[in-house]
Amino acid sequence: MRSTYRRLLAAAVAALGALGLAACGAEVIDADDLASKIRDQMSAQVGVDPEQVTVECPDDIEVEEGRKFECDLTAPNGDPVIVEVTLTNDEGGFEAIVPPEQFEESGAAEGAE
Repeated sequence: MRSTYRRLLAAAVAALGALGLAACGAEVIDADDLASKIRDQMSAQVGVDPEQVTVECPDDIEVEEGRKFECDLTAPNGDPVIVEVTLTNDEGGFEAIVPPEQFEESGAAEGAE
């Protein structure tokens, strides 16, 4: 069971997708839609139930190609994971990755136990 969680945490996952845009003034990303897509894609890639994973993304991110921001993912075992998101176009396309560097310290600490 723990190896499933490690796969979720250690995977350098690239998720590509397109988002709904919230309709108000400047075009902004629908944060709930983005969080749902990231959760579903990453859960599927590592074989865990998406209902056991939560993702929160910031509100009011204006749509602009190249814009970068972070979303917070919580793995099924409760471990926090940072997901780096980059907008790939002005229409809500995105790429999301889990940078493996965030696990290097925890992996070294586990080996010392």
